[in-house]
Amino acid sequence: MRTTLLGVLLLLFSFHAISQSRFLLSGTVTDATSGQPIPGVGVFFSGLSSGTLTDSSGKYMVALPKGGYIVTMRALGYKVETFNINLNQNLTRSVQLSVRVDELAEVEIKTTKEDRNIKETQMGVVKLEMKNLKKIPVVFGETDIIKALTLQPGITTVGEGAGGFNVRGGRVDQNLVLLDGMPIYNTSHLLGFLSSINSDALSGVSLYKGGIPAQYGGRLSSLLEMNTKSGNAERLTGSVGVGLITSKVVLEGPILKNKITFMVAGRVAYPNFMINQFPAPTDKSKAFFYDLNAKIQYRINSKNILTLNSYRSYDNFKFADDTLYYAKTQNLSIQYSNLINKNLSLNFQGIYCNYNFGTQGYRTDYEFTLNSNVRHNELRAFALYTPKEQLKAEIGVNAIDYNISPGNLKPDVSTSSIITLDLPREFAREVSPYVSVDWSITSKISLQAGARYSIFQNLGPKQVFDYAEGQSRSSQSVIDSISYGKNQVIKQYGGIEPRLSLRFAITKSSAVKFSYNRMRQYLHLISNTTAISPVDFWKVSDKHIPPQIADQLSFGIFKNFKDNTYETSIEAYYKDIQNLVEYKNGARLYFNPTIETELIAAKGKAYGIEGSIQKNKGRLKGSLSYTYSRTLARVQSDFPSEQINRGEWFPSTFDKPHNLAISIQHFISNGWTFSANFVYASGRPATYPDRTYRLLGKTVIDYSSRNLDRIPDYHRLDASLLKDTRKTPEQKKYTTFSLSLYNIYGRRNPYSIYFVRYNNSIRSYRLSVFGSVIPAVAVTYNF
Repeated sequence: MRTTLLGVLLLLFSFHAISQSRFLLSGTVTDATSGQPIPGVGVFFSGLSSGTLTDSSGKYMVALPKGGYIVTMRALGYKVETFNINLNQNLTRSVQLSVRVDELAEVEIKTTKEDRNIKETQMGVVKLEMKNLKKIPVVFGETDIIKALTLQPGITTVGEGAGGFNVRGGRVDQNLVLLDGMPIYNTSHLLGFLSSINSDALSGVSLYKGGIPAQYGGRLSSLLEMNTKSGNAERLTGSVGVGLITSKVVLEGPILKNKITFMVAGRVAYPNFMINQFPAPTDKSKAFFYDLNAKIQYRINSKNILTLNSYRSYDNFKFADDTLYYAKTQNLSIQYSNLINKNLSLNFQGIYCNYNFGTQGYRTDYEFTLNSNVRHNELRAFALYTPKEQLKAEIGVNAIDYNISPGNLKPDVSTSSIITLDLPREFAREVSPYVSVDWSITSKISLQAGARYSIFQNLGPKQVFDYAEGQSRSSQSVIDSISYGKNQVIKQYGGIEPRLSLRFAITKSSAVKFSYNRMRQYLHLISNTTAISPVDFWKVSDKHIPPQIADQLSFGIFKNFKDNTYETSIEAYYKDIQNLVEYKNGARLYFNPTIETELIAAKGKAYGIEGSIQKNKGRLKGSLSYTYSRTLARVQSDFPSEQINRGEWFPSTFDKPHNLAISIQHFISNGWTFSANFVYASGRPATYPDRTYRLLGKTVIDYSSRNLDRIPDYHRLDASLLKDTRKTPEQKKYTTFSLSLYNIYGRRNPYSIYFVRYNNSIRSYRLSVFGSVIPAVAVTYNF
């Protein structure tokens, strides 16, 4: 008994001694900005192999031997916090952690799944993350949708300051550009320097260059689909930005909380200061533009939504004192969506588009206005049926009414020598029912199949000429004319447009895809320039100009690595094109009432292979893409006046075999991000003089072969530095600052080579849009 009592006393003494040599460290870990507790924070101590974690309330408690420690606290998305303690008694130590600003992009909610490129059936799809666009260095520091797209494989432009973009060798008019379903006929401001859409107003951008869904048609090369923000349903938010040539504002919020929301965005330009920094002859040039977006969305109830969209833009660009180019767009749409049940929804949309563009001349005695116009009215209706998660079917129809003025020329003052010319308006109607099915057959096999049947009618009133058979069409071969009345069908075209995309998953991180689609295009841009210009005009297919038809086959291999950190892909494609619009040598295109005499139907083909590597996670992100592609055309005719390059295949104007783009974004720390782009492209085809000869004592330049020469190759390096003042992703009010350098090493990239007679010789000149580095700064305040 005595022995047992002694043992108990010794045990209590030992326990007391041990307890006296260990002390409790406790506390709470919170967010430095919001004050909210942070669960799961790792708490570690120097000299010890183990630590502890904070609980759901951000609290921690640990018993440690007496002594000095360096305490380290780590949490995902927060800066590491360290401090020293001397533990000789129970101690409470609460800590505030600051967000790692360089990881703000990592914790943002993404709009697309990380393995989208593997699991989605469609291929040849480019989706832009809107928040990343602001980090891409661009000319004048202005965020630009088109410039961002040209960093992707298969997407190019003919040069700096060129309007529009080219997809897989296609022409600028072969891209269907939609903003909230409304067509955009002019995609550029300042004659091509900037995109006509304010990127701050957008919620998403998708470009389809292969496997275009059956819902869309009317163009051969691609679909660019842009959607604006719907408006914040809880509170007023927005941003205000100021740059070297533009200022912009975006506001969104509730009109009636959780019921009616709005979004408005505006941008206005003041580029004249920058224009005047360039040497003559631009020192007398002036420019201006603005664009406006507006959306109101009314959630009638949980199953019915009514949406109103509007877009308006205006451009003018004045060269020296005598010529002004202008363009105006006014788009409106109303859309009604009805969720009948959880599996079935109905959608209706009405669209109005009015696009005006032209030229004004101010030269004394030659004052004039040249105006062209496209009116596009459209109705769309479709039903979406989703009986189960693996199967989705859509059936619908859209009808378009075209009313186009190719050109109207009139004098502006009574003393002008210009005479009035008014080409007759053109009218047409296009109706296209379609059906498509998206089916995940198994976890490894999925398909998207559909068909679109387009019916196109060229309508009166119009006078149509008939030409003698066995002769080249010309004003001399006219044998008759027929007058058609209002809404009378002059010519009808149509046909089925099948679409098919297949996906076979090899593993969870790899897949192969195949797609085929046929497209018809009934609307053509008539231009004698390589880029969109204000004197171009649109023309519908008619009795003499058939629709362009393209069949495209694509095959791709897709593989992701390291938990989707790296995305890689290789895509190959081949396009066969019928009735490609080409021009006779020396064609007279403008104000020609018999324009069909200058146009000829060519065959075209395009093929290429596109490779891409993209890193999506970590402090260093970026992409590398390379494309090898060819785009060729051929005109075979029995008539000498229609022969081009002796009927052999020749490079089209947009044939650029080699294209390389490298883009990096490095998140440094404390909200700083460094970005850089490098681009390289083969020079586009050009037509140089073959020879000169003397005629009546004058030197004449002979251009007998088309597009068999090339301008020099293009390459450029850009960089930017962005500062984001946010401390947490939830911070509502913050500012971003950006400094960018465009064309860092000041290369004088040639836009074109032209030739001028000088006495008895020919001199060549190189035209470069930018010949030096262009710095830019911009500030945006978000709230």
